Amino acid sequence: MLIDFVDFDGDPAFGGLATRANDSKVRVIVGRLGAGKTVYMRRLQDFQAHQESVYADVPQQSLPGTDVVVKACQWFPERVLVEKWIQIWERAILRSLASHLLRHRELRDQVSEDEVEEMHSYGRLLDDFRRPRSIYSQVREIVNQHHTAHQLSRYLDDPLWDDLEDLLSEIVAHCKPIFFYLDAVDEEFGHAPMYWLKCQEGLFYQVMRLLRDHKLGGRLHVVVCIRDLVMSSVYRSEHAPRYYNEPHIRVLSWDRTSLRYLLRDKVRRLPQSLLMAKRSNGGSVREWLGFGTVTVERGEESVEDYLIRHTRVIPRDVISLGNELSEEILRQKRAGHVQMPLTALQDVVARCTKRFGDSQLAQCANQVTSDLMPVNAVLHNYSEVYTSTESYIRGVVEDIRSLIRLIGTDRFPRSDLDGLKEVADSHFQSATDLASVLWQNGLLGYVDGEGQARFFALGDVEELYLTPDVDTYVLHPCLARSVGIPTDASALLAVM
Repeated sequence: MLIDFVDFDGDPAFGGLATRANDSKVRVIVGRLGAGKTVYMRRLQDFQAHQESVYADVPQQSLPGTDVVVKACQWFPERVLVEKWIQIWERAILRSLASHLLRHRELRDQVSEDEVEEMHSYGRLLDDFRRPRSIYSQVREIVNQHHTAHQLSRYLDDPLWDDLEDLLSEIVAHCKPIFFYLDAVDEEFGHAPMYWLKCQEGLFYQVMRLLRDHKLGGRLHVVVCIRDLVMSSVYRSEHAPRYYNEPHIRVLSWDRTSLRYLLRDKVRRLPQSLLMAKRSNGGSVREWLGFGTVTVERGEESVEDYLIRHTRVIPRDVISLGNELSEEILRQKRAGHVQMPLTALQDVVARCTKRFGDSQLAQCANQVTSDLMPVNAVLHNYSEVYTSTESYIRGVVEDIRSLIRLIGTDRFPRSDLDGLKEVADSHFQSATDLASVLWQNGLLGYVDGEGQARFFALGDVEELYLTPDVDTYVLHPCLARSVGIPTDASALLAVM
């Protein structure tokens, strides 16, 4: 995976996408589902793992389940949720750090027997660790070992935590620097996005606090991935100014320019067997497909823009679409063609676009079902119906499809959006805002003053909620294809 990494050569014009492997300043990697957060984190970890002067733990993958996150969130009122999650993450990090100092051979040799004995004296805060524990596992245990908000708060507020933190900072001061990496953030987020948002927001604030901690900050490096929705929420808070252009945050803001760079680089690496035309200049998209531009009903555009427009503007989709087109090229070359036939290109793009839309629509359904979850559902042991029951979620997907089909076109006026909201509120009993869910997942946007379609994206339009002050709204081609609504910019008329 790392061998195939597309390097943006440290070009500041590409922002966080140009992050170098040896950048030890990074603490937070931000991006959408499919933006490449895992690849960037593994690249950072791989570099540090080869440095003998530091201890770099493997990226942590086994994050706590959605039921754990929902349970903790439903114990406390919304106004204090982020504060509670900051505490939970802080305690989990200290517990994990203690387990590695006690049980990992690479670090244990740097800890004195007196320090080991003193750590054991904090038994009521720490488990009897037999092996190093991940931060994720400690979050899970901290929540599951308590049964009420009062019990959990009493544990988190124990005054012994200050003493333990001071002890750990003294130990870490004479150990090699320690790197922890928290990944797999996307695996559970979709099941209950608004609960996970609070959880990850707490993680973000705790990591940034730790960075500035005069005791641990210079020796303990916790690097995390968070979703774009979380960062958008941070940007809307009163603390937003301090996090804009923060050198320790890397936002993977993909747009058409960066995706075009990615696509071209990937095409340049293709063997001649996967090019329709003979390679003449290192391998171009024109040589790949046999043509460089396409004509649609709205005019002529480059084939690169045509392909990217039918993705969710993330590298995962570009690579998936590229792989399928490469397979089609092999079939077409065997049939004796020297360029990709128009109908073949349309079929591949349509098939991939629908798959992307189906996937994104499933994420929307997960968010809607979590919004529909009654308060205290976890305490009564039926939250799983709303967070992981596939048949229930599939039903919500079909409900959303039916509601969107009522619009009937991919571009529509504000009155149609108001009508969609009214029908959706009635159907879901006002428990969720369908338009905002679609907006946050990049499926519903608006047309700006220059006639360009704009969708939610960090570095572009960062508001969590769709603006009501425009005349025309637009469905993403992925959503239109998924629900069966025609788009006047999708049909190919010719290729050149």
